[in-house]
Amino acid sequence: MRTPRARTAAAACVLLALAAPSAAANSGTGTGTGTGTGNIVVAPAVTTRDEPVTVTVHAASCRTGSASSPAFGETPLTPQADGAGGRATPAVARDVAPGSYDITVTCEDGRSVTRTAAFTVVNGAVRGGDGPAPSEGTSTADLVIGGLMVASALIGGGVLWLRGEGREDRPVG
Repeated sequence: MRTPRARTAAAACVLLALAAPSAAANSGTGTGTGTGTGNIVVAPAVTTRDEPVTVTVHAASCRTGSASSPAFGETPLTPQADGAGGRATPAVARDVAPGSYDITVTCEDGRSVTRTAAFTVVNGAVRGGDGPAPSEGTSTADLVIGGLMVASALIGGGVLWLRGEGREDRPVG
């Protein structure tokens, strides 16, 4: 019969394995660095050359201003209808190299915020906007996540095996 500690260790290993992909999916999101200008959201997160991206700034003090990136230059923000920030829809330049690009937003009050690696430009077509084109192959993040999942499964199995070792030799009673 398993002890509560063995069950807890097994549950922790399963949770770690399940949390790794969601942690990688959320990396690079959230607020940029700056002084309280709010979140910068880019959609899609993966795009190709000559395609538009939507840059949305969620901050009431940043309804107008500009968004700039080496991938598309500088473009003006227009106020959102709900008054909660600004939005721009620039097109990625045709001659941009594949890779991750930062976005800097400068608000009407002069404050600016930068979101590093805000979006990625890839060669070829984008599969539904949720990942790189098939020609891009496996990324380093994919390899790290897979390695962590395998390692956590091995460690969890080893812990359970060691916890169960020697129990059969003990007298019952």
